[in-house]
Amino acid sequence: MRLVEKLALPPVRPHDVRHCAATLSLAVGVHMKVIQALLGHSSFKLTADTYTSVLPQMEQAAADAPIAVVPWKGQQSAAGEGAA
Repeated sequence: MRLVEKLALPPVRPHDVRHCAATLSLAVGVHMKVIQALLGHSSFKLTADTYTSVLPQMEQAAADAPIAVVPWKGQQSAAGEGAA
């Protein structure tokens, strides 16, 4: 009996592991160009099209990032003082 069957594990193909590694790398901030090189993709577009829409929290982080640099009343400055 195969170990996968014996342990009642779901079938996982090597390609699934590759996709998971790329997705997790992107989630922790590895640059898309680095992921492209690791996967051996011939184009940046292929990598970006495949991996940019897989994690909803990445979309939220991208939406929140520009807001973080806009000063607003009551916001603490780098020196710890309130902004005007």
